[in-house]
Amino acid sequence: MKKEGFGDKVRRLREEHGWSREQFCDGELELTVRQLTRIELGVSKPTLTKIFFIAHRLDLSLFELMPDYVDLPDQYVKLKYDILRTPTYDQLDLIEKRNEKLLEIYEHFYDMLPDIERLAIDTIQSTIDVLETQSDVFGKEIIKAHIPQIEWKPKYDVNDLLIIHLFIEHAYLSTMAKSSASRKVFLRLVLGLPEQVVMMEPEDLFVLRNVIFAAIRVLGSKGIYDPIPALFQGLDQIMQITQDFQKYPIFSMLRWKYELLVHRDVQRAYIYCKEAMIFAQLMGNRHLMGRLHDQWRIDTLDT
Repeated sequence: MKKEGFGDKVRRLREEHGWSREQFCDGELELTVRQLTRIELGVSKPTLTKIFFIAHRLDLSLFELMPDYVDLPDQYVKLKYDILRTPTYDQLDLIEKRNEKLLEIYEHFYDMLPDIERLAIDTIQSTIDVLETQSDVFGKEIIKAHIPQIEWKPKYDVNDLLIIHLFIEHAYLSTMAKSSASRKVFLRLVLGLPEQVVMMEPEDLFVLRNVIFAAIRVLGSKGIYDPIPALFQGLDQIMQITQDFQKYPIFSMLRWKYELLVHRDVQRAYIYCKEAMIFAQLMGNRHLMGRLHDQWRIDTLDT
């Protein structure tokens, strides 16, 4: 018996719901009738964003929808989330451990992963490469292929956030002139991040948290301060929901920088500095305490 292909499965499930192609596409904002027709006929392969949309419409997980659905290996999932969750704070031993985990994924799991997971890993690796080399040669094709669709989505999934993070790191290295298209896209994506807090599954909020941290850093470096308070609120909301405060010292550091740069309020900034130091001490992270102390000294040299 011939194996049911992706397009055949989509058509069968759509018809089981009693939907026409027009009804399924729901306004054609993310998927047009013509695109759906070509996918169902097997003429074209759907992009990642199209697969996400189709799965959402059918109320299925991505892996349930895919014909070659297999459970992701537990060890792979653990490695991936360890990489995403664990901050390195520029500590060489932590960076080395992270790189070892990525290497293990590429050597033992990558070839067996579905395309969606491969994209996630490639995006994570590209983001790390951009950060470590301060070069935007990494991940350009990922951004080009996916950001035009992601920027108009009302709700982001984890892969969207990983790609947005990569785009944000590229934005940091660009000039982002006021009238540039890249600046408009950057701001559109960043302004939508706080709204995602209530839309995401609680277990995935740490990914959104990391993206917001990156966005604040880039906004500050470009002197774009207006969106930052809303992003601070989003971070605080995430930490209250998840009760995960491992990055609270960095949160407090960003707030002291904001007070110094925008309000010129050294006293209020110092309150956040003390807060950051206390949390770092409670975490037992002497390396971070030292870095925070050095950063405060640098930030207040001219005050």
